[in-house]
Amino acid sequence: MEEKQEIYITENTSFEEIAEHFHYLIQPLLEKGIKVIVCGDIKWGTIGEELERLGLEKEEILRELNEIANKHGGPLRSFKLEI
Repeated sequence: MEEKQEIYITENTSFEEIAEHFHYLIQPLLEKGIKVIVCGDIKWGTIGEELERLGLEKEEILRELNEIANKHGGPLRSFKLEI
C-alpha cells in the first residue's frame, strides 16, 4: 500500500515560509532557476506567482517539492530571536 503524501507546498506558499521552514528546498528551486533569496533578502511573493512568471510547469514542480518535503519529514522547526 502506498504511503499518503502530505501536501506542504502549494502555489500560495510564500518564499519566506520556504526559507524559514523548508530551507532544504532552496537548492532544488535554484536548480530550476527559481531564486528564494535575492541580494541577501528573502524574495517577496509566492512560489505560484514565480512559477507563472517564469512560465514553468506549476503542478509538476509543486509535486516534486512536496516529494522532497515528505522525504525530509515536512517543515523544520525554527525560532526567531527578537533582540
